[in-house]
Amino acid sequence: MWMPGGWVRRADADFTNTEMQQRAISHYCQNCRAANPLGQEFCLRCGTRLMLVVRPPSMRVESSDTTPNEEHLLERLTILENTFARLAERLEQGLKLLLRHSETAYTNHALVKSLIEILNECGVVDNNRLEAMWREECGKLHETEEDEPPKAKKAARKTRKVSRKAAGGR
Repeated sequence: MWMPGGWVRRADADFTNTEMQQRAISHYCQNCRAANPLGQEFCLRCGTRLMLVVRPPSMRVESSDTTPNEEHLLERLTILENTFARLAERLEQGLKLLLRHSETAYTNHALVKSLIEILNECGVVDNNRLEAMWREECGKLHETEEDEPPKAKKAARKTRKVSRKAAGGR
């Protein structure tokens, strides 16, 4: 393009002051490392779609403005943030497991209740006697758990499991 000072490339002639500032602030192509102005969607050199690269939280603060102690604190905060995120994920998984367990327990309770009703209708089971035996066993279990130290509780549970298996239960 002809300008009063001589021939000038069109791209150079069209720059305004704000365009020059935007050109000075640039991000780099992840493929060829060429500088591209902000707002550019594709690399000017190779045509690769430009991606926005996010820096880690500890790098978002200018390092010249911080002391080594502040950098250490920023790193510690980042570690704590990551730890809390992992903890939240684990708690969410635990909650899902508890919900599944409660659904299973409810289903099992409904099944046992239905079986007892069917057996009662057939005259095989006496509801009053079954309930009395169940309350007695629950009372024994509760008494042994209160009286025993933690190691003895484990042994008692193991003994109950073995005696249930021997009796044909689960």
